[in-house]
Amino acid sequence: MTDGFQAALETFVRRRLGEVDGLRVECGARVTGGQSRENWPFDLYWQDEGRSHHRPLFLRRDPAGSVLETDRRVEYEVLRRLGDQPVRSPEAVWLDADGSELGRPALVMARYEGRNDHFILEGGTSGLDEDARVGIASQMVDLMAEVHALDWKAAGLQEALAAPGDAAAAAIDQWAAVIERQSLDPQPVLAYVERWLRRHKPSAGEIVVVHGDIKPGNVLFEGQQVQILLDWETAHLGDPIEDVGWVTNPIRRREHQIPGRWEEEELVSAYEARTGRTVDRDALRFWQVLANYKLAAIALTGVRSFCDGRTRRVWMGAGLLGRVLLAQIGEQER
Repeated sequence: MTDGFQAALETFVRRRLGEVDGLRVECGARVTGGQSRENWPFDLYWQDEGRSHHRPLFLRRDPAGSVLETDRRVEYEVLRRLGDQPVRSPEAVWLDADGSELGRPALVMARYEGRNDHFILEGGTSGLDEDARVGIASQMVDLMAEVHALDWKAAGLQEALAAPGDAAAAAIDQWAAVIERQSLDPQPVLAYVERWLRRHKPSAGEIVVVHGDIKPGNVLFEGQQVQILLDWETAHLGDPIEDVGWVTNPIRRREHQIPGRWEEEELVSAYEARTGRTVDRDALRFWQVLANYKLAAIALTGVRSFCDGRTRRVWMGAGLLGRVLLAQIGEQER
């Protein structure tokens, strides 16, 4: 963090705390794991009425170029409304909606203890035995069921998120628009996949809060326990099977499955048992294809950001994902 950015952060904090003594902001190194936002841990110290205070916080700021174009205002409003709901989401603290104070749009949230391990189910850095990893995989399903059980109307989430009339059509429209906007050249494979998706779109039995990116890489763990679900920037109202399709997407098998112990059927059966829902397998396949269509849109956004000079991170195109998508569609049409 540059001196100028730290000074801006101190000013931002002071405006919100008001007249306090001994205000001090200590910034840690930028967290390198996230690819869509700049993530900065920092510690806030101050004194008020003779008492000393310390608060560990976390800043999520838009980068100059990203793989996702999402709105910090929406993420903040979602987290704020989840604050008193029975879901393990981080506490939203402050917002710079337009970036006028911190250079680019940003939100501040509470920072939590715990470790992050993208491939904990594969063994990751933990060295956990297989039984322990199956237990964590089961907890991940509990977490997804917890999100889908939210009473979004009671939480007022309809004020931050639009309720779709047709969840599948809305998802296709969203990511097709991203592909059209971000592509540097024609994408015939993705156009073909879009047509397949529109022909096979299912009807949602109900509309729930969909996290959009449930994975171990977006979870903090305390020992063998799931502590909190992070990264709500793609949260929306939609079909609950969308999240199930995301976590059973075959291209991300390493993150979500344990060969021979916890594969697609075990995961889906566990979700059905937790929620009482029956997962239609044709609908699941649709959402698995949509998951890779979405990943292709994200990859193209990353390529555009690099080619526009807004990021130094080199992104490959959607070629591999196109081949995976064609294989998925071929399995459905035989």
